Formats: sequence, structure tokens, C-alpha cells
Amino acid sequence: MPQFLLDVVGATLTAVPTATEWLDSLAAGWRAERNASRAKIAMERSGRTLVERISLGIALAHLRIVDERSAPGERVRIKVVVPEAIDLDNLRFAPGDPVRLWAEHPDEPGSVRGVFERREEQAVWLMLDRAVDQLDREYALDPEAPEVTFDRGDAAIERASSALAISDLARLRDVAALAKPPRPLAPVTWTPIDTALDERQQAAVGHALRSGDIALIWGPPGTGKTRTLAEVVRQRVARGERVLCAAPSNTAVDNLGMRLAEAGVRAVRLGHPARIHPALLGLTIDAQVDRDGAAALAREWRDRARALRKSAMGRGGNEARDLWAEARALDRDANRELGNAERTIVERADVVLATCVGCDHPMLGDAIFDCVVVDEATQAPDPLLLIALGRAKVAVLAGDPHQLGPVVVGGAQTEAALGTTVFERMVASEAPAQMLEQQHRMHTQIMTFPSRSMYDGKLRAAPRVAAHVLDELGVTADPLRPRPLWLVDTAGKDWLEERTDFDPGGSLNNLPAYTFDPSTFNSGNAERVAAEARRLLSRGLPPGDLAIIAAYSAQARRLRDLLRVERAAGVEVGTVDGFQGREKEAVIVDLVRSNDSGEIGFLGNTRRMNVALTRARRFLLVVADSATLGDHAYYAQFLAYVDEIDAHGSAWSDEAEPLH
Repeated sequence: MPQFLLDVVGATLTAVPTATEWLDSLAAGWRAERNASRAKIAMERSGRTLVERISLGIALAHLRIVDERSAPGERVRIKVVVPEAIDLDNLRFAPGDPVRLWAEHPDEPGSVRGVFERREEQAVWLMLDRAVDQLDREYALDPEAPEVTFDRGDAAIERASSALAISDLARLRDVAALAKPPRPLAPVTWTPIDTALDERQQAAVGHALRSGDIALIWGPPGTGKTRTLAEVVRQRVARGERVLCAAPSNTAVDNLGMRLAEAGVRAVRLGHPARIHPALLGLTIDAQVDRDGAAALAREWRDRARALRKSAMGRGGNEARDLWAEARALDRDANRELGNAERTIVERADVVLATCVGCDHPMLGDAIFDCVVVDEATQAPDPLLLIALGRAKVAVLAGDPHQLGPVVVGGAQTEAALGTTVFERMVASEAPAQMLEQQHRMHTQIMTFPSRSMYDGKLRAAPRVAAHVLDELGVTADPLRPRPLWLVDTAGKDWLEERTDFDPGGSLNNLPAYTFDPSTFNSGNAERVAAEARRLLSRGLPPGDLAIIAAYSAQARRLRDLLRVERAAGVEVGTVDGFQGREKEAVIVDLVRSNDSGEIGFLGNTRRMNVALTRARRFLLVVADSATLGDHAYYAQFLAYVDEIDAHGSAWSDEAEPLH
């Protein structure tokens, strides 16, 4: 068993808690996390100037509304133009994040809540709960605490605590708490619909179809986890079952949803329209109601109701009361018509798609599904997983305990309660889990180190990717970087890291953004990474095929400043968090750290590094200081591997000049 899981065993299985003890601990941790989330946002608003918040990518200012459109319900969608001085590539809002739009102060009565929708060049779209009072003024934007998420997690914990002993939820709860072992059903006979599934993927599907309570599918990078889950869903639908598909993030839900949509599965996507990928908007409740014609009729009634109310304002006595009463009746009829249409659409869908939080959507009522499938389950804090499990007869959880885990902001004690997941603890307890072993992304030399360090050497490259290289895409060969994996070792260069706290006297106009970020950056490394990127592009690599992953946000900001032209052409620059579940033909990873004491900070979180080192398909270049990293067991193993394949280069050997 890998060391990571041995650590989990030691931490969680020494004294296995009862289901009640687990849920009590979970409830306390969830309360602490809510308080920490509120405090974090309050601190950002009150403890940092607006300029500092903007430079960190957690606020926007001087916004001008240039477009306003209607949106589902009483919401409105607005487009706001952002000043050119603000680099939107540094923005940390993700689609669906809760936000607050304000004019004078974030807590003013006229501020409007909503969600961040998307970026469009030097503008962003927001979906607001209501229209703003004035369109012709400047606004600012700040994040909001996700209160609905915490409310629904609290409710899920309470439901699990009070579940009757004979209920499906109690059975799933006890397995999730490790109070009972999972019990698979008898083997079932099935014929693959997706005939291209490999042997291990087919075994995982069979395992999932036997789920008597909770079945686990372990999907290392590039092994086709989402494709495998799509087959599980299609097989269950073919058996006449209704399936709820969930994940902690909208991106993961939509990835699975797109595969199912391509397969023609009858599905409905629940959730705020701003959070849903454009390719799936046709599956939303609103879009399907529109196609049924119910929305047009409801809009007609609401328009008549507005006209009646307007007419009533100029009249008095019984005539006005009658007009108001008729308007209210039309609104009730419109709401009833829409509600009936929405319920019909949900009830006739074979598959419902939602985030874990969205599984508590009011539209679902008390619905229980034959099977609940949760993708990226190792990123879902237990309270959110319980929301999904609360609607299941049986469940299939898919994830990878060696990639990114739940995001916890509440400190060490909260991390102890929420930092490990049901999936991880079940695997650590040696519950049966089907591991996918053939990966369909990486060249063998890129794959080998992650396989050895994280997966007991079990991964193997599919034949079509095992030897693929950039040359096959028409990219010129580089004689100084001849391997698909290459280390540029900066040892001895004295490119020492720096850590910068806020400069209260700074401004957006005279200081680069990274000087506001209390994070680590390394100017020497950044210059070299930028040079390596330009050298790669000079070989003919399309800019859209290159990603640069920095271990620290301040370094990512520095790199964005250095690579403005290349970014405009399509090169992506970001931190690890934005790349899980994604891939590029070529990736440069900047490990940043270089100091005399061997201090590596959160580079010690090897799950994050495993994600960074497994995004590249054909070429991976790592820029790192071996003298700083070499005392850590994981990085020592990495350095030994690059020596083994003769892929250990030095920053002293050349300046990474463009080839042409």
C-alpha cells in the first residue's frame, strides 16, 4: 500500500469511530469551516485595501455596465467592462462563485448578490439576483461566503444522523463511516456499449454495477475515469434505472454530462445557469421548459400581470383591488405552469446532473435514485458527499486520493475533520476498489515517475500514447532537450526565492501585481521559464498546446507579466488548482523554491505535484533547484529518475535561446 494511504490508515483506523462519532466530528468541523470562510472574506474586505484585493485577483473596481439582459427567474445578467490596468488573467473568480456588486461599500443596503458567470475579453458577465438601482455609475465586485453550501451540508449531516436504521441512507452512512464493510451484489451479465473500453475499465464498470451500497473506482491521471463512469450510467439506464450524477465542481459535472449528451442519454442539468458549461445549456431546466412552450405561456401571463399592476396604479377603490387581484392570479398561474413543466422534465429524465450541493435542489423534492454516481469524490468534503448519498439506493464513487483533495481554510483542526474523504478512508481500510491502470495521455517517460511514486508502478501507457512525441505534430526537434521529460536544474545559479507581503503604499499603476501577494516568487526562475516557453514556441509548437504551471500564485503572476504576448496567442499560465482534469501537449512546471536551508513549504504536498507532473501528453519540462529539493524523499526519487533516463539538464548549459 502506498505511504500516503498508510498514513491515512494510521490516522483514521487506529480507533475507528462509530457513525455517530464521525457525524458529530463532521458537524463540528463544518461549523468551524463556515466561520473560517466568513472570517476570511471579512478579513479580505476590511484588512486589505481595494487596490490590494484587485491585485490579488479577488476583487474588481471601476466597473461600467454596458449590457443588461433578462435571466431565469427574477435574475438579470449584466456585462461589465473592466479597466485595462487590471489583468483579468489574474482573476481568481471561477464560474458560479458567489459575488457581491456594490457602489460605495460592500455592505451597503443597495449592494446586489449574484454569481460570477464568465470572462469575455476585458469584460466579465455576472448574473445578479435582481437589477441594480443605477446603470450609469461605477461599481466594484467582491466575493461572498457560500452560505447555501454550508446550509445544505448541515442539513445533510442532520439527515444522516437521524436516518432510520432500515433506510438506504443509514446503510450508506454506516459504510461511509467504516462502521460496516461494503457488500457487493452478485455479479451481473452485461455487454459494453462503449466497445473501446480497455480491460481495467470494463472491470471497473462490472464492479460498479455490483454495488450493494458504495463501490469505488480509482482513476489515476489519464486513465479514462469519466469515460468509465459514462458507461456505468448508460448500463444502469439500459436496465431501467434512474441515475443522479454529481461531483463537487461544476466542471466535473459538465465533463460527465457532455459524454452522456454525446451518447444521447435523456438527461437534465440542474443548477444556476451561470455555473453550467455552454455546451450543456440545452439540458438545463430553463432550456427544456422553453422547448415545451410552458415558458412562453408563463411569460405571456406575467406580461399581462405587469400591465394590470401598472394600470391599477392610476386607479382607486374596487377597480384597483380587482386589477391587483387579477394580476396576482396570473402570477400564480404562471408559477404553477412553470412548476408543473419543471417537475415533468425532471421526472421523465433518466439522468439528473448536479453538483453535490445541487443534489439538494428543491426541484428534486424527496426523490431517491436507483444509483448515485459521484465523480472527483476525493475532492468532495464529507458533508457535501452526504448530500448526494442522501438520494441514493446505492452509490458509485470515483476519484484519486493522490490528486487534489478538498479545499479547507479553517486550519489544522478543521483539516483533521474535513481534509480526508470517505473515498480515501475506505481505500485505506482495504475496501474493494477497482483501479484503472492503463493511461491514455502521457508518454511512457512522463508517466513512469508518477506511476512509481504514487501508484506502486501499476500504470502502463496505452500503445497509441506510449511513444508519442512533439515531433509527430510537426514541432522541430531540440537537440539540447532530447527527452519527452526534461529537468532544467538551477542549482548554483543563485536564483533565490523571495516572499512579498502587502505594500500599503503601492498602487496598480506603479507596482506589478505579484508584489501584493503574500506568496513566494523567484525572478530568476521566472525569466528562465519564459525563455523556455519562447524556445518551445520557436520550434513550431502552437501556443494553445502549451501550459505553464507555477507552484505559487505570486510566481504565476510574475510569469503572466513576462509572457503577455505569448498569453495573448494562447499560452496558459496558472497554478496547479486550475489544471486538475486537464491536459496539454506540452507543459512547463516551475517549482520556484530555491534557498540555502532546503525549505520547500507546501511543495511537500506531493498530491499537488502529482497533478502538475501528469498534465503533459508529449513533453514535460521541469525547472527546479535540486540543491533545495534533494533532501525530500519524493523529490530525491524524482531526481534519481531523471538521472536514470538521462534527462537531467542544467541551467548553466545554455540560455534557452529560441531555435529560429
